[in-house]
Amino acid sequence: MEKRSKSTMRARPGRPTGGRARPGLGDAATRARAGRVRLLVAVAAGVVLVAAGAFLAQRITQVQQGAVTPDVPQGATLDPALRARGAAISISGDASHPQASYDPASGTVLVRLQSKYYDPKHTAALNRQYLATEGRLIVQLALYNAPEAGRVMVELYHGRQKVGTVTGASGDAYNDYRVDYPKGLP
Repeated sequence: MEKRSKSTMRARPGRPTGGRARPGLGDAATRARAGRVRLLVAVAAGVVLVAAGAFLAQRITQVQQGAVTPDVPQGATLDPALRARGAAISISGDASHPQASYDPASGTVLVRLQSKYYDPKHTAALNRQYLATEGRLIVQLALYNAPEAGRVMVELYHGRQKVGTVTGASGDAYNDYRVDYPKGLP
């Protein structure tokens, strides 16, 4: 076996080296095939996104036109307390931890929750304004969502301290809802 010098072992143009190819330099056909696969995947993903968008737009249109009804079994109704709780969550948020009960004999809904807007650092006048608005909005929405409830009472708390009570009946105007504050409200 004859020893060759390093200079004779170098590859000549157009001839394979017999060793490994340099990384990143693949066969042109392989690169083209990989490019086509990427293009097909991108086109398929685009088609799926367009189809999902069209379905979503159609569903939104159906809901806005009232063609889609909620999945509530026939004959089932939502309890007025559940609707009043939903009203409290929509006004004061889920962090208010509302608890609601309904007395069918008197038609009264009682909602207890942590006030989102009460802050002991505010003046008493500002807190009273916030509590009245928060409570009145909950009463108004609860009466609207649960017409079988004749009266709604909302008790607002800051921790364990009751900071306000708002009461309204179905025939009352928004400004006629009764607002009561405990003595010494900071």
